[in-house]
Amino acid sequence: MKRAFRFIIILAVILALAGVSHAFIREGAVRGKKGLSFSNVKYTFDSVTLTISNRTKYNITFGGSMLFLDRHHRVVARAELMKGKIKRHSSRRYKAFFTEGSGNEARAASYLEWEF
Repeated sequence: MKRAFRFIIILAVILALAGVSHAFIREGAVRGKKGLSFSNVKYTFDSVTLTISNRTKYNITFGGSMLFLDRHHRVVARAELMKGKIKRHSSRRYKAFFTEGSGNEARAASYLEWEF
């Protein structure tokens, strides 16, 4: 019994160390829009939900496309955000729907680009 338990523990450690690792995109700055950042990203099969924070003293209209890129900078998924106003010094929750790819492919992406 003790021998089988050790075997299972060693197997679990080997599988954990041998797994392929990916960087999940969870938070960062919105490139091209000063003072905006995103966080709290949650992926589903047909959509992605995220929070956009506005740290400027101006109201901003925000919307566009999110391009999820792999490590070779190829587009693996695209999600569209509807335009909406973010008030100054606040944040807003967005739900974007995939027009290309899915949440599984977006989750495996290494980079995120914005198109406005």
